[in-house]
Amino acid sequence: MARRRPKHLQQLFGSQQLQQFADFTEQYQLWQQLLSNCLQETSLAELAASCEVIAVRAPSLIIQVSSAAIGQRIKTEQGRIITHFQTHATPAVASLEVRIRPSRQAVAPEPRTVPQKAAPKELVTESETVKKLREQAALCEEPLRSQLLALADKYSG
Repeated sequence: MARRRPKHLQQLFGSQQLQQFADFTEQYQLWQQLLSNCLQETSLAELAASCEVIAVRAPSLIIQVSSAAIGQRIKTEQGRIITHFQTHATPAVASLEVRIRPSRQAVAPEPRTVPQKAAPKELVTESETVKKLREQAALCEEPLRSQLLALADKYSG
């Protein structure tokens, strides 16, 4: 069955679905900006690139982060974040929900081929692992930071 095309441009731009989408997009951008401003105020500006507002469903603010370490840091500042959103966001926010969703780059499985020279590939993989451990350690507080650095030292040597 063929779709019916709008006869006039006004029919397309006047539709209720398009208006709802535009309203949601505007609200989403506002929430994302509020989160960015809040992280700037709480001296967590370096986490802004790794955090994204998924939704504000009264009374919960739902934030998606790229790692558990970042999620933990967000949770430690949840009181400040909730207070910031209570004073600036349209729906009332009383709780914070953090969802962890690693980036595809970090989770992508390696191909299951059997290399003839396994040693060089393992070294590359080890150095990438060590680098990731050190990056995550930089985002964490003690005692997790020292444990991650110890692991990185163990695999780098």
